[in-house]
Amino acid sequence: MQSQIVKNAETYVLNLLKQGLKPAHGYHDLRHTLSVRDASQELGSRYRLNEEELEMLELAGLFHDTGFTKTYVGHEEVSKQFATEFLEKEGYPKAKIEQVARLIDVTKVGVEPEVLIEKIIKDSDFNTNGSTYEEKSAALRKEWEVFCEQKMTDDEWLENGLNFWENHRFYTGEAQALYGESKRKTVKSLRKKVDKIKPSVEMLDFAISKSKSAQMMFKTTLRNQIDLTNIADNKANIMLSINSLLITIGIPMLASNLKEHPSLVYPASVLLLTCILSIVFATLATRPVKMLGHTTMDAIEKGNSNLFFFGNFFLMEREDYIRSLMRVMEHEGTIDKSIVNDLYFLGRTLGHKYRRLRITYQIFMTGMVLTVVTFGMLYMLGKY
Repeated sequence: MQSQIVKNAETYVLNLLKQGLKPAHGYHDLRHTLSVRDASQELGSRYRLNEEELEMLELAGLFHDTGFTKTYVGHEEVSKQFATEFLEKEGYPKAKIEQVARLIDVTKVGVEPEVLIEKIIKDSDFNTNGSTYEEKSAALRKEWEVFCEQKMTDDEWLENGLNFWENHRFYTGEAQALYGESKRKTVKSLRKKVDKIKPSVEMLDFAISKSKSAQMMFKTTLRNQIDLTNIADNKANIMLSINSLLITIGIPMLASNLKEHPSLVYPASVLLLTCILSIVFATLATRPVKMLGHTTMDAIEKGNSNLFFFGNFFLMEREDYIRSLMRVMEHEGTIDKSIVNDLYFLGRTLGHKYRRLRITYQIFMTGMVLTVVTFGMLYMLGKY
């Protein structure tokens, strides 16, 4: 049965949260506060705590997130202030107020509980009652985006959740009995999702660093792609040369006969358009890719960049480049990722190059055929 101080505190906290919380507080909302309060009472009862201890647990559960009405980061300090001011007005004993404040402080991430009552409030804050993990996770992600301006991709959020729950532990046996199975299922589900999107470093280590066959395969593939790049550039240069000659020699010859044979404007136009389009796509095929000239360790570790391609570091300071490269060299997994990235991005560049080169040759072939056909039609019509 609730004491009068708890009833007064509940009324005060409910009004405070209803008025102070924003719609974006989807996780740390009134429902979460009440679930923590209820969980603390259930765990406390299982451990046969006395009425005073249960009362302090209930007060701490009610006040522990009131600070969110004022601030997001460091809300625990504000929560303790709300609790202290309210309890002092109610004439609550000073020693008990300090204990309630300590219980609120324990809910802070990174603070380790020492005695049983602190372990209970810590475990209560991570109870698995109410909404599903997916609903809670989506609500917390929204809060981080709105209040902390911390946005993550779906893959990053999955990894973040998995890292948290794998490192989390319940401090009491009763909490483990009540919530452990739900937590185990959550970790198992997250692990399956993460494994689908991210190959482990061990797999990369075995495939490259620990396998001479894999190393030979990667070397051969990289060399072949470089050779194919040279071949593509040579083909593009051939098209540039041929079409440039046609524009500088062929078109003027046709233009000199336009007065005598005006109908030659048609094949001349087709030939000129063919040459211009061929030159454009041949130039696109040989145009260097866009390079930022700098990169970050975060981008390297995520597999979005590497320090072995000059386009990623030519604007970096020498000291920054050496420092970053040394960090990369410390981990075989990061080196392996750089090798894979080189192969992948070189392949993508090569694919774009050959696609544009194919368009170039297609335009040239079609244009030359149309030019000859136009000449033939004019000849058959007697206009040339």
